[in-house]
Amino acid sequence: MLIHAWNIQAGGGTRIGRVLDVIAAHGADTVVLNETTAARLDELRRGLEKLRFGTVLAPPPPGTARGVLIASKHAFTAMPPSARRRVPAHRWCEAWFPRQKLRLAGIYFPDTAKPIAAFWPRVHEAARRMRDDSYLLLGDLNSGQSVLDTEGAVLLSDPMFSAMPFHGMFDLWRHVNRDLREYTWFSNHKGKRRGFRIDHAFGTRKVRRRLRKAWYSSEEREQRVSDHSSLLVEIR
Repeated sequence: MLIHAWNIQAGGGTRIGRVLDVIAAHGADTVVLNETTAARLDELRRGLEKLRFGTVLAPPPPGTARGVLIASKHAFTAMPPSARRRVPAHRWCEAWFPRQKLRLAGIYFPDTAKPIAAFWPRVHEAARRMRDDSYLLLGDLNSGQSVLDTEGAVLLSDPMFSAMPFHGMFDLWRHVNRDLREYTWFSNHKGKRRGFRIDHAFGTRKVRRRLRKAWYSSEEREQRVSDHSSLLVEIR
């Protein structure tokens, strides 16, 4: 099973055709898209259906908010979020793949420090509840480890991100790439360009044992199809 997770930047806008071309080129059977918008959701759905993604889960984001979408060529059943407490439906989609025996959560975190900190306990709750199952959680988490995942920035979410193994889930890209540095998004704050790895996949021990590969594709970011690189995860 090949899963393609990608922040498509503000719903894709006039770039939706190019977004769909990137998805087709990677050839994944399941996609998790972040920053979907209500205004572009129908167009995106139609494009994915033409690419034979037969099952789509995409709660419409309210107003001008941005959300998450799961689409697959495999049959799946929509599930409630595994977090015990309520989370915004447009930020957390969850699906059960019976044939693959996999539960997958697509998540799109807020992008400022205080809301990020408020969201992390819900992720920890889900991780603890699902730690003994095949559970995969991925998306733009706007978080990471300051030392390894940024070019000199301090991420206030670092302790919560780094605590995930204690809750039963592991950074899959870091598991196979160890101390490698790679950045999936770049800021230009006050004219200073800095890289961040903020797009992630976490899996339980059962998923980690099924992991074949995890890698980033930066070509779509460099070609400005989106401001984020894609994350691809292949599991048995």
